[in-house]
Amino acid sequence: MTPLMRHWPISQARYSTRTKGQPVLSLQQFIQRGQVISMYRKYMRLTKQIPDKPSRREMREWIRGDFDRYRTESDSRRIEVLLAQASRQYKNMESGLFPIH
Repeated sequence: MTPLMRHWPISQARYSTRTKGQPVLSLQQFIQRGQVISMYRKYMRLTKQIPDKPSRREMREWIRGDFDRYRTESDSRRIEVLLAQASRQYKNMESGLFPIH
């Protein structure tokens, strides 16, 4: 793999027959994808602390909507910024909104 290829957005990546037409991710894209999925799961686990079911459902829908809004983002710098914002927001939510019993 050439050094230039690692910086291509997903839309310009090669396609593999093993992954059924999905783009082959660079190492950086693969790592960032894992970080995004991990953050999403952390948020979903945090919502389990909301006792009111309608409020929990609404919070999960809001989280899902926010993650879906940036699903097609391919700029690695922008993804890093979004992950940093999500991490700060998660810490605020964890410490302020949902005290651990």
